[in-house]
This record gives sequence, C-alpha cells and structure tokens, in this order.
Amino acid sequence: MNGQAASWIWRGVVLSVLAGGAVAAYRWGPRYYAKWTGSGQTAAKQQAVKFATVQRGDLRIVIVEDGSLRAIRNHAIAPTLRRQMTIAWLVPEGTEVRKGDKLVGFEKKALEDQLRQYTADLEGQLREVVIAEKSLEIQYASSASSRKAAETRLRDAEEALRLYRELEAPKKVAELDAAITAARTKYADAQRNLTDVQKQLDDQLFVEEKQRENLLKQLATARTAVSQAEKQLNDAIKAQKTYRRYDYPRTMRSKVQALENAELDQLKANVAATNEVNQKQQSLRRVQDTIARLQRNIEELNQELERCTLYAPADGMVIYGDPQSGPYYYQRGQMQVGSQWYGNNVMMTIPDQSEFEVVFSLGEEYRGKVNVGARATITADAIPGVAIEGTLKKIEGLARPRIQWDPQSPKVFQAVIAPSTSVPTMSSGMTTRVEIVAEVVENVLMVPVEAVFNEDGAPVCYVRGPDGSQRRQVGPGKSNDSMVEIRQGLAEGEQVDLAPVRTASGDGGGTQPATPQQKQAPDGPQPAPGAAPARAAAAPAAPVAAGAESR
Repeated sequence: MNGQAASWIWRGVVLSVLAGGAVAAYRWGPRYYAKWTGSGQTAAKQQAVKFATVQRGDLRIVIVEDGSLRAIRNHAIAPTLRRQMTIAWLVPEGTEVRKGDKLVGFEKKALEDQLRQYTADLEGQLREVVIAEKSLEIQYASSASSRKAAETRLRDAEEALRLYRELEAPKKVAELDAAITAARTKYADAQRNLTDVQKQLDDQLFVEEKQRENLLKQLATARTAVSQAEKQLNDAIKAQKTYRRYDYPRTMRSKVQALENAELDQLKANVAATNEVNQKQQSLRRVQDTIARLQRNIEELNQELERCTLYAPADGMVIYGDPQSGPYYYQRGQMQVGSQWYGNNVMMTIPDQSEFEVVFSLGEEYRGKVNVGARATITADAIPGVAIEGTLKKIEGLARPRIQWDPQSPKVFQAVIAPSTSVPTMSSGMTTRVEIVAEVVENVLMVPVEAVFNEDGAPVCYVRGPDGSQRRQVGPGKSNDSMVEIRQGLAEGEQVDLAPVRTASGDGGGTQPATPQQKQAPDGPQPAPGAAPARAAAAPAAPVAAGAESR
C-alpha cells in the first residue's frame, strides 16, 4: 500500500509542474518572445515575401511530364511452348535471381501421359516393323519364284513352237509323202501282178480244171490287192491333204497361242510380283513412317517437357510483363499459378540495370515546340536530391489517346529520353519527372508570374514606389511555370508587388494607403474594406497575356 501511495503522489507532482509551466507560457511567453525576436525581423521577412525584384537573365522554357524508367536491354522470358499450358509454379515479381535460377514451371502431367502413350505405341510399331520386314523378304522370294516359273513356261512354249515348226511338222510331211510313195508303189505292183495273172489266164490252155481255179484265185487275190493298194494310196493322199489343210495350221496356231499366253503370263507374273512387293514395301514404309512420327513426337514432347521449366538467363530482378509492349500487355490476374499461358508470349523480363531510358507521353500541344536532341532534366521522388541530365532521343510519329480505353482523351506522342548517366539506385519501372528545355530565351527581363495581372484586358504590374505600389502596364513575352519575360514597361532592379492592395473598382490609380492595423498585421498586407482578395480579383496574366507560349 505504501508503494502505491508514493507512486500516486509522484504523478500528482509531475502533473502540477506541467500545468504550471503551460499557464506561465500562455501568460508571459508572447511578450518575452516578441522582445527576443524583435518586430523588425518579422517585417523584413514580410517585405521579402511581398515584393520581387525585376532581374535580367536567361529564361528557360521547359515542358514538364511524368515518365518512367525503362531498361534499354531486357532479357525477355518467354516460353517456347507449342501449346497452351497451365502455370504450376511462378517466381514472385521483384525477386532478385541469379543466372540459372528457376523462374517458371508449367504443369507437365498431360505431356507425361501423352509421352507414355507415344512410347507404348512406338514399342508396338517396332514389333510391327520386324513382321513387315520378314513379310517383305518372303514376298521377294515368292515374286522371284513366280517370275522364274513364268520365264520357264515361256521358254517351253518357244521351244515347242520351234520344234514343231522346224522338226515335227517337216517330219510329219515327210512321213505322209513317204506313205503316199509307198502306197503308189504297192498299187503299181498290185496292178502289175493283176495284169500278169490276167494275162496268164488269157494266154494258157488249161489241161486241168484245178490249174484254172488256181489262176482264178490268184486273179481274185490280185484284184483284192489292187483294190487294197488303191485304197491305201487314197488314204495316204487324203491324210496328206488333211494334215496340210487342218492339222498343221491348227497345231501351229495352238503353239503360237501357247507362246503368246506364256508371254502374257510372264508379264502378268512380273506385274503381280512387282505389285505384291510394292504392297509389302508400302506396308513397311507405313510402319517406318509411324515409327519416325512417334520418335519425332517423343523427341518434341521431351523438348516440351524441358521447356516447361524456365530459368534465369542472367542475374537481376524479375518484372512481370514486357516493358516494350506497354503497361496493358497483360492483366495482373493472368500471371498467377493456375493461369493459362500461350507459347512465345513474354511472361516476364530481367532488365539490364546498367543502362536506362525514360519513356513518357508528350502532349500534342507541345509537339511543335520540342525536337529530337532537346535537353532534359530527369528527377525521381524515389531518389531525392538527384537530377540527371538527358537528351530527347525519340518521338513517335503517331498520336495516341492519353487514356488508352478513352478515344476522346487528349492525344499524346510516346517519347524517349536518354539519360547521360545512371545511379545505382535506379530501377526499371521507377516513376520519374522530366523537364524538357524547349527554349532558352537569353538575356531578358523577367519577373515571377504572380506579379503580372490581367486588368481590363491589359497585363499590368504593381511597381513599388515611395508612395506605395503603382500600377504599370507591361508587355509580357514568353514564360515558364514560375517566371515570365517582360519586354516593355519595367526596368532591371525595380521591385514589383506580388500581393498589391487595390480598390475594388480597379481604376489603376495605385494602392490605397494601408491603415495602421494593416501595417501591423503579422501575416502581410490585407485587402481594403469591401475589396475582394488580391489573387481572386486579378489572376496572373501569364496564361492569357499576349506572347505567353509555354507552361
């Protein structure tokens, strides 16, 4: 209990001291603070903010645009797949990788299943090719045998025709001629014998009847022999005529037809043998083609399986998409595990961090004011305090909408700036601000754009004088975001009022005398009673003054 009481007492003391200090600061602090700082310093600061000096120098007219850093050289990571594949593994964007590190892995199961099917089909076709080769060998032997048999039959037909024409037919004719000659001789002999018997019978006187009967028998025999010989002669002549007119031509035709048939059989055997061999060869080639196709498919699948894994070609940081194709190359949701991706489309890049360029959109209103080769200054919020000089390298010739999906948005030209150097903290995709020097107007008078007002359609400035700020009409020229050229109406060294106090009528008679309360106002001059604020009553003249040509 004693410890808790002491703690509460200590806390009460501390709070009492803090409360007393706050009251004292509120009551006596402002008086001592004013005494220490001095009211003269505050007035000097107010005067420095209120007035600006007309100065002479070079006016830089610049065009300011936002851009982004882009590596000049990028290692594009694009799968060389021949089909649409599913992403199974993906390195996170922004990861620092080393050469050879795995970047992307695609689903392989479908390819592996197809590879197993092709392998099984190949094994079956290898067995088929052995059967086809053996079948072709058998067909070669069978075709050779058929050709040999046809050639043998042709030679036999040729030999049979030759033998019949040169040997058998002449021999048969000779036999028939010989038979006719023999029949004629026999017929002549039979007639002589008949004549002799008849003469004996006519010339002799028979003593006995028996002798006469014998001669009559001989005469009958001779007559029979003559009749038989005559018949044999006629038969021989008839046989010769039959052979010459019928048998020989018919046999010759048969032999010739047999020869022609043998020739046709040989031709048919050759054609059949060739066709059968061709069929077997075609079957073998089909199997061989199938094997070659399966081997190609297996090789392509193996290559496709190898291409399913992508590796880093160099050291660097992974950036999704292709910087060369713009920010709308792919949707962010597409680059994730489970998404589908087509071959030869860039998935990511590894930029070369040694050399960069700045890409930006140049408004079409500035296209005629800058040319390739113009100087530029590059800054980046991510690299504070660093400004890099560069040169406008390229301006595309085709204008595009600033907002890609809005054709009515302002037109811009895509442009590229080449920095003169790079710093280690640069990174591809970093947002930058570029200031392009469109023109340098040398040795001119210039004042801040806040010092020029548009009153009654004329540009004016309020020049500091002994009796207050006096209105003076000026002739403005070219300007940039902060300064405007003064071609007439002001002299070097004069001071212009940035926040003049004017009458509401704006009659140009100068500023109204400031009241004591206005002179003592800690925040600078205040507008006269009933007058509008100065910046609201008279806007800066630079945007509308004659001769203003730039931002």
